[in-house]
Amino acid sequence: MAPEFIICGILLVTITLYAILGGADFGAGVWEFNTALKASKKEREQLYRAIGPVWEANHVWLIFAIVLMFSAFPIALAAISRALWLPLLLALLGIFARGIGFAFRKYAAGAVRQQALFGAVFAFASTSTPFFFGACAGAIAAGIPSVTERGQFTGDHLAIWLRPLAIFCAFYAVGLCSYISAIFMCRESEAEDDPELITKWRNRALIMGVVLGVFSGLGLVLVAKEAPDLWTGFRSSGMPFVLASSVAGVLSMGLVWKSRFAPAVAAAAVTVATVILGWGAAQYPKLIPPNLTIEATKAPDAILWAMTIAIAGGAVVLIPSLGWLFFLFKRQDVERGSS
Repeated sequence: MAPEFIICGILLVTITLYAILGGADFGAGVWEFNTALKASKKEREQLYRAIGPVWEANHVWLIFAIVLMFSAFPIALAAISRALWLPLLLALLGIFARGIGFAFRKYAAGAVRQQALFGAVFAFASTSTPFFFGACAGAIAAGIPSVTERGQFTGDHLAIWLRPLAIFCAFYAVGLCSYISAIFMCRESEAEDDPELITKWRNRALIMGVVLGVFSGLGLVLVAKEAPDLWTGFRSSGMPFVLASSVAGVLSMGLVWKSRFAPAVAAAAVTVATVILGWGAAQYPKLIPPNLTIEATKAPDAILWAMTIAIAGGAVVLIPSLGWLFFLFKRQDVERGSS
């Protein structure tokens, strides 16, 4: 297999992991935003407690994806940075502000006004970050014809991400974070044996599941109208992923309905993964439609093979370390909940 396809596969997996793990963390803040900052003290403390130990670690996947693009597809990264610098900058500011809100709220314990202020910063930034990342994804999916084969951008920096598909993907990304976070919180509430919060998060997960199901159907209609080339890809290579996402989504809803939250988390993760993988399969072989392909933007094969070997070696250390991190902190959460 050609090395550029291996790197593309790794890139899709990396984005998927960030969407699932980072999305669940963002979703905690999105739910504070959704409830207009009127969540109960117990609910808010549970949200912060659930994401506290590992929320920074999830950004590893975002950094890794940027490094992959920089090293393997530098022309494509340059084009994205030039065309979408504004929403990317706003997303970066959201990550920065979210960290400030999360940390400062903890150290403002006892100061009610400061806690309210930093809680609002955390909620707003947690919502805006996936919104702008989703807008970037939608802009790429819709195609950026004003990007040249050398990675230059000659279009309007504002209009390029304010198109219908980009805005739809922005709201869809926020909804996806809400959905997967609600299911994760169902499991957290179960581990803490809190019937009140189990009921609350279960209802929210079911509502968001229905909303996302409707949105997914509308999204396919919008793709067919706004991005005919991408729609052609979905009808051929992307359709198995669309079907798998639908099945996994319905399965996750059924498992939540029956209060089987651990397998529901797995099914929800598959739902998110198949959405992203389906997009990648439908867009192949374009990295940035319509002008930039994988072949035209790749680095020399020697660099790609070196990256592949380095990633394989690094994964031997990184993946078990992250797995151990999650295991240790989540085990402590369960022990605290049962004590």
